[in-house]
Amino acid sequence: MLRTFELAWVPGLLQTEAYARATFLGQPLTADEVTDLVAARLDRQGVLHRPRGPLFVAVLDEQVLRRAAAGDRALMAAQVTHLLVCAELPNVQLHVLPVDTPTYPGLDGPFVIAELRDGNRVAHVDSQARAQIIEQPSEIATLERRWERIRGEALPRARTLELLREVAAAWT
Repeated sequence: MLRTFELAWVPGLLQTEAYARATFLGQPLTADEVTDLVAARLDRQGVLHRPRGPLFVAVLDEQVLRRAAAGDRALMAAQVTHLLVCAELPNVQLHVLPVDTPTYPGLDGPFVIAELRDGNRVAHVDSQARAQIIEQPSEIATLERRWERIRGEALPRARTLELLREVAAAWT
């Protein structure tokens, strides 16, 4: 199982190619490096389509859906429509944290918690300076408590799908 909370971007496993490219704008990368990074990101998405793939639960802050990546409305319309398609996959659960939610623990930044086949858990936490893998049980427990508080504020699946349809229409 993968649980992810994202504050600023659509998670990589749910990105379209154009959106993935937009995430690298302004970074000191060559065109070839961007192409390689985008290809790797898109390749990883195969995990969601394989038989018995992991359960993937994503919570996105609503601002992720309302911020125009690369200033491109068509790109965002396609990305939000893609989220709707992904949300219909049997092993994907997508939830949106409404923009009017008061201060909540997720404002400290994004993270991913992975439960491995053997039951162990690891986490990935990103920051401006570096990304890190967390394996310490007490730190995983802290992230899991935060996850539960964040998930508790998010919209249920049906309302999330309604919101995604509204946002997709607004981008067109």
